Amino acid sequence: MSNVKWISAAAGWFFAGPIGGIIGYYIGKNFFNSKVDNKTAFEISLLILSSIVIKADGKVLTSELDYVKKFFINTFGPKKSNEYFRMFNNLKKQDLNSKLRKICIQLKSNINHSSRLEIIHFLFGVSYADNEIHLKEVEIIKKIANYMNINPYDFESIQSMFLANENSNSEKWYKILGLTKDATDSEVKKAYRKMAVKYHPDKLIGVSEDIKKLAEKKFLAVKEAYEQIKRKNSG
Repeated sequence: MSNVKWISAAAGWFFAGPIGGIIGYYIGKNFFNSKVDNKTAFEISLLILSSIVIKADGKVLTSELDYVKKFFINTFGPKKSNEYFRMFNNLKKQDLNSKLRKICIQLKSNINHSSRLEIIHFLFGVSYADNEIHLKEVEIIKKIANYMNINPYDFESIQSMFLANENSNSEKWYKILGLTKDATDSEVKKAYRKMAVKYHPDKLIGVSEDIKKLAEKKFLAVKEAYEQIKRKNSG
């Protein structure tokens, strides 16, 4: 089992609020073979949010479900993931939208900014599992980002990493760096340095290798965006 640690404000933060209510329900149903702690609570939060995103467009696609299952098996191991899949199958049947704001606020108060960025990246990965991001899914992910106090530039940067890779579409590269196409060379360089630091995998300490890979993907996307803009401007 992977030893995943998420920085939280205090031990037992998950017992309060809507996350605590959901966890308490599943504890009562004997879904867990081990003690629930901060790490487990965060993992359950990923399931909750991904179940909301998957249903946003009115369809539950096999490709999206498979993405979540693969992510959890790679990150937490097959034994623990089986417990989560049982819960996930139940969560998909529930309407959790009324609790979304409180869930996000609870997460915002108890995990660091880098981890919140990883949540948004994970949710876009879930949405893009069928190679198409539905407008309704984008809207719900944006709402989640707003509730977790992630600014629009970071949101658009992560979203741009999932856009179609078209060489003629230089707007994508600027968006990844949080810029517009009229940015100067100096502004591009400054933005690249800022984003490279923000998305560097070293910002995530004590997390699983699978989650670090998500950070590495963003880091490489930022680097590629900078190189594409440099190539365009020097051509």
